[in-house]
Amino acid sequence: MIDLLPSKLENELRLLVSAREEVFVKLRGAFSEGLVCTSTRVFILKSGFMTGQLFGTDTFQLPYAQVAGVQVRFHLLTGYFEVSAGGMQNAPKNFWNRDEKFNPAKAPNCVSLAGLGQANRFRDACTFIQDQQGRRGNAVSAPDDQLVSLERLAKLRVSGALSESEFAAMKRRLLRN
Repeated sequence: MIDLLPSKLENELRLLVSAREEVFVKLRGAFSEGLVCTSTRVFILKSGFMTGQLFGTDTFQLPYAQVAGVQVRFHLLTGYFEVSAGGMQNAPKNFWNRDEKFNPAKAPNCVSLAGLGQANRFRDACTFIQDQQGRRGNAVSAPDDQLVSLERLAKLRVSGALSESEFAAMKRRLLRN
């Protein structure tokens, strides 16, 4: 699940990700927005007029341990992905709303979605994030942890969310650790 983000976001991401972090998920939103999941944390990156960023970028990031929840809300043609943390007030959002409190494009913890295919890819990302939370929240041994991750990657490949080359690259990274 690796998309190419707009160049401004790709440049920002290079500055944010450490040499020891690996990027497992990178998805583009409806506007100049992106969701990135690394080996340690979740990023939401935004740039451009539609997201309220006339100059520069906006970055929202959380370690997996601080993620309280993730969800995709999708209606007919549009929707949004939202990551929540403790203490955040999550008001319902509307793709067409111009008010910053209710517009997912302008909310720092949301990514706007257009189309069912995009919504389904973000639903897979929700599952990936929840899997990462589970891995950090229990005492699973390293071999068991790898097996669970391999099974998850295989399911993503079978569902078509990962190509053969993406699956092979992620499998190599996982088995290296």
